[in-house]
Amino acid sequence: MARRYLLATFFFAVILIGALVLNSWYSSYTSLFRSDFPSKVLIENEGVSVEAYLPGDPLALVNATLYHHYDRVTIILGSGDTKDYCDRTGRCQFRTLAAVEVSCLAGKLMGSYYYETAREMGYNDSEARRFALEQVSRRVSSGNWLTFSLKLAIGRGKIGNERHLLIILRGPLDGAVGNRIYVPRKGVLVLEALDDKTLYREALLIEGITGISCSKG
Repeated sequence: MARRYLLATFFFAVILIGALVLNSWYSSYTSLFRSDFPSKVLIENEGVSVEAYLPGDPLALVNATLYHHYDRVTIILGSGDTKDYCDRTGRCQFRTLAAVEVSCLAGKLMGSYYYETAREMGYNDSEARRFALEQVSRRVSSGNWLTFSLKLAIGRGKIGNERHLLIILRGPLDGAVGNRIYVPRKGVLVLEALDDKTLYREALLIEGITGISCSKG
């Protein structure tokens, strides 16, 4: 009897600890979308604010976040609700354009690093370009929709850190509360907008901040 009681207590403790850990990871994920960042700049002609988790210039932190070298990049297109809406109505052209711009930007930044690496290894121009393209294809994942497991991976820091860049597109069905671009922690960039057209404009603003244009080739 005592043995059964001990086993039941043990399993209950394991389940409780597991639930607490999962709740901690999920809470860490949801905290990314807070609105109390210490630095904020309003781009008045666009009606978009740029915010960051560190004091100082949030534009500089956005730039530094994107130019930092990462082993991998994951781009989240939105939540399951947004995916259902897009599949049902086909009215997500601007979100698609935003995703294309952001994916292109991430690819160019990572590709530039691997191109230079290949040149230093003695590759000629065409070989270096091919090497860079192969690396970008393997390391940039751009067609992701949010799942519970992805939220937990983000919450525990497996995705969205100094080695794995996370870029999230967040629109009205994803819980957006304003038009803003922000860095909520190291290795994470969020583009949030009240409509998909503004989300696309924010993607173009990111290109302006970094000085890299995908729209012009």
